[in-house]
Amino acid sequence: MRIAESVCACAVLIAMTCTMTCTVTCTAGAASVPAALYNKSISVAFTVSADAVDERGAPSSRPRHVEMTIYISNLGRIFLQRESRSGRRGALTEQRGPETTAGHFQFEGNRLVGTRKQLGGGASQLIISFEPGFQSCTASVRFGRESGTAFKFRGLNGQIYTATGVPTASTPTCGIREGNAFAQ
Repeated sequence: MRIAESVCACAVLIAMTCTMTCTVTCTAGAASVPAALYNKSISVAFTVSADAVDERGAPSSRPRHVEMTIYISNLGRIFLQRESRSGRRGALTEQRGPETTAGHFQFEGNRLVGTRKQLGGGASQLIISFEPGFQSCTASVRFGRESGTAFKFRGLNGQIYTATGVPTASTPTCGIREGNAFAQ
């Protein structure tokens, strides 16, 4: 069921900006990991901002800083750690192994595309583009939602928020280094 939800969320994002060819690529399945990325760690950081209201209707606009570390093993398996912080409100760290990242990440040529379904009909998408030789990268983050639905998300305090507009992300930083960042 989670894979079907991820594919659906991916299709929502792609339908916003891509052609039918792109949608077929997304739902057809992941391409193999480029061997040049084996035993490499990728770091991405950005800040998400969203004007929102909580379940009581109180406004909130706290930015959330996100740091992601993606490790690609010698076997091409993807491991993820995502840390989110919002001022003094707290932090959340998520770790995912290949059994759960397989449905959320896929390679499309020189790009690693990650899709994350949000509450309701929303989704976020991280696109990491690699330069030839896979020694450097750039990243972008975008958000989308199904037509007629609200973009909802869980705050670091556990409350459900409804965005009053579309969330935005700062320009992400992106870097690649040799080795397993989780083993150090």
